[in-house]
Amino acid sequence: MLKILRQKKRAQKIILSVMVGVMVFAFVLWGAGSGKQNSKESNYAGVVFGRRVSNPEFRKIRLSCLNDLKFRFGENYNVLLQFVDLNNQAWIKLILLEQAKKQKITASNQEVVDEIASNPLFSKDGKFNQDAYGRIIRYFLGSQPREFEEQTRNNLIIRKLYVQATKDITLTDTEVLEAYKKDNETLNVHYIQTNSKNFLSDIKISEDELKDYYQKNSNQFKRPPTVKIEYIGINYPPDSKEAQRIGISEQMNNLYPKIKKSNDLKSSASGDITYRQSGFFAVDEPVENIESEEFYKYCFNLKAGQISPVIHTAQGVYILRVTQKKDFYIPELAEAKPKAEEALKLIKAKEEAKNKTEDYKNKIDGYLQNDPAINLKKAAELLGVELKTTPAFKRDQTIPDMDIDKSILNSAFDLKPGEISPILEDAKSSFIIEPDKFTGIDQDKFKQDKATYSDNLLERKKQNIFNTLQSELITQANLKQYITSSTASPETADQ
Repeated sequence: MLKILRQKKRAQKIILSVMVGVMVFAFVLWGAGSGKQNSKESNYAGVVFGRRVSNPEFRKIRLSCLNDLKFRFGENYNVLLQFVDLNNQAWIKLILLEQAKKQKITASNQEVVDEIASNPLFSKDGKFNQDAYGRIIRYFLGSQPREFEEQTRNNLIIRKLYVQATKDITLTDTEVLEAYKKDNETLNVHYIQTNSKNFLSDIKISEDELKDYYQKNSNQFKRPPTVKIEYIGINYPPDSKEAQRIGISEQMNNLYPKIKKSNDLKSSASGDITYRQSGFFAVDEPVENIESEEFYKYCFNLKAGQISPVIHTAQGVYILRVTQKKDFYIPELAEAKPKAEEALKLIKAKEEAKNKTEDYKNKIDGYLQNDPAINLKKAAELLGVELKTTPAFKRDQTIPDMDIDKSILNSAFDLKPGEISPILEDAKSSFIIEPDKFTGIDQDKFKQDKATYSDNLLERKKQNIFNTLQSELITQANLKQYITSSTASPETADQ
């Protein structure tokens, strides 16, 4: 297919990247239907918009998502795999392609030719190089030219879908200026902070108070589903190379049939293969240092007694068995007492902090009646409390090592110069703040930056619009997926 490309001796001018740069794939899972495969479903990966997606079709799209990562990040793509669910990415891509098909969006052979020929990775001395193209496709992607050309076609179609969905999006000069101000204006703030933790040691709670609080708020202490597992595995040695990791994977793969047959993990542990057991844990309570979405999916999706496939994580390779499961339940007060006491003490401490801050504010209002020009620094001296000052910060910016929420900081931008705020609260403290030094934008620099900034802002706006469309399509697709997380290594899956 596309013999034009293979016979082409001169490349077009390089104008586009092989990656679908305008695509914004959300790296999050959505609540898609899933279930145990039956014999009827086993030939299908799932259903989107009522259409069955075969396993071969799904594998091809999944491989294209892996290749997208490879092209964008080169050999470093391996580092990102632990954060990316390729199955999820494949479903999103399939849903977008279905929508493009409904809108009769296509990409011609010539467009595919031009796209591939414009990729600098396939060029030598500014010209398309057939040898470079073949080597990269076969050895880096592990694909065939025909497969890659169809992947390129799909990416072009989705790019066109993006362009069509966002072609009418524009920006006014006012929008650009206001956004630039928000991104570049800075402010320093003086503030008095009353932290609730300073009152905790003095809080006393009676048994009756605790019982009454727990009776009214017991749902807050509901225990989520928990599981207990046993697992064996090999942790990757520090600074291990890819070849060493592949060897570890093969070792566990070879061991798996024996474990599956015997349903016994512990007897298989020897040498580098270690055996561990866990206590009951919830999905937000990690097992040791294992950071793997797939690992926890199996923990909570398997039935008691079931064994997982071989699971590849950033820390090592594991096989687990669920030994016990518990559903949601609301514990009795005796079980929840430590957490209930802590929660009630925090509520009371926060009330005390707010009461103290109200006392400060009432006194400050009195000072202002006598002297309208008084500032927060002088008021703090009269109160005998510490006045704190932030470094310069921008809107929506947190300040490292400072225990003040960005919502409090953002409030300062709404105050007039020298205006003392009402009482402000975050989860831990109460505040009284006063803006100090405000630094506006440099008008000359804004004029220099405006064109580039406007282009970037417009692209962000378009991406937000497309993300909204993508979310709507995901809902409309009514995805039913019969395939579980891949049991193969992400590096070698589907190749």
